[in-house]
Amino acid sequence: MREVECLRRILEEARQDLNNLQYQYDLDHPAVLHQSMVLDELINQYTRSNVAQVRKRSGSAGVRLPGDDLWNAHSQLYRTANSAS
Repeated sequence: MREVECLRRILEEARQDLNNLQYQYDLDHPAVLHQSMVLDELINQYTRSNVAQVRKRSGSAGVRLPGDDLWNAHSQLYRTANSAS
């Protein structure tokens, strides 16, 4: 199975998990917030994977896109938040 298809399946499962948790708990419950962060990171991975494929097909592998710095900053914030919990 291709990486994008696998990520898409994992994303859908994480989305369903978040949906189930929000019915069980308040939206500010730690389990809901954690699952939301997991889903955010999966969405970022999926987006990065798609961008990498577009770059590969277009021959612009070394070209930086405007959002690249935002993805790096978000990933660093996510790792910091997870290490604190």
